[in-house]
Amino acid sequence: MSGRRVGGKPAPEYNIVLLGDLGVGKSALTVKYMTRRFIMEYDPCIEDTYTKLEDIEGQELTIHVMDTCDKEDSDPQRYLRWADAFMVVYSITNRESFQTVRKYLETITQFLKTANKELPVAIVGNKIDLERYRQISKEEGASLAAEYECLFFETTAAEEFEYVEDIFHGLVHEIQRERGEKHIHFQPLFITEEKFQCAQRGGRPKSPRSPADRKDDKPGSKKNSSSFKLFNKSFKIFN
Repeated sequence: MSGRRVGGKPAPEYNIVLLGDLGVGKSALTVKYMTRRFIMEYDPCIEDTYTKLEDIEGQELTIHVMDTCDKEDSDPQRYLRWADAFMVVYSITNRESFQTVRKYLETITQFLKTANKELPVAIVGNKIDLERYRQISKEEGASLAAEYECLFFETTAAEEFEYVEDIFHGLVHEIQRERGEKHIHFQPLFITEEKFQCAQRGGRPKSPRSPADRKDDKPGSKKNSSSFKLFNKSFKIFN
């Protein structure tokens, strides 16, 4: 997949889909990544796609982000077929949103199994600035990610931009690995308790698989300059 041409060569494109219940902060994470700003008011029922052009160490990348809004009659194929990676978001202050994550993982797992594809998936616990209202422990999130062999992060769109940027860049890096592309060097992820963000990695992450699927397994078997395009969605953006 390729986008604008740089020096005669097409810039690689990466499609990242954000999934999760209404109100978990998918739009806030998206706009934080696109603009470095935190949005406080937006319409959670609007689905849209955004494009960001990044220049990292002299190499241009085109990153597309789909901020989804699932409704009862919506077809998940619209994002399943489009995606190169998935970010499944829940709020650490809302247990129901965490329970929904498993449903999305099962949908993704079944699609990838049927399509015989491997795509990176990250589970993201958002709103850790609201720690006093936490309902889902860090250990619960990490355990679910380990169960489905996904990346796991906790973050917040309300604080430093880098915490959100790391997640998007981490997924781009995993897409590059999956495609066999030359890796772009990104800033290392923050993994210490003192930082808002934590990442759990167990070697190379795999596409999510349900525990039932794994029963059949046999043993052995830098800051960067950027520009962005926002389409259709109305936001109130605050510095």
